[in-house]
Amino acid sequence: MKRTMIYLPDDLHKNLKRLAVERESSLASLVREAVETVFEEDIEDIAHAGDFLKRSKPGGGEDYESYRAKRIRGR
Repeated sequence: MKRTMIYLPDDLHKNLKRLAVERESSLASLVREAVETVFEEDIEDIAHAGDFLKRSKPGGGEDYESYRAKRIRGR
């Protein structure tokens, strides 16, 4: 796990701390959960694209737009 720093508006920080206490969780855990939820599809696409690129030969693959269109149709 990597450590990162973010800046939150005071009100948001205060409300997230309260929510963390209510859920018996940490603020960091809430932020990770929110990021994973919001960007889940994009993260999945990046992982699949990486797998695809590892399997392809230089100059022999399809372009990204074709690959992305297939991924979208496959959902």
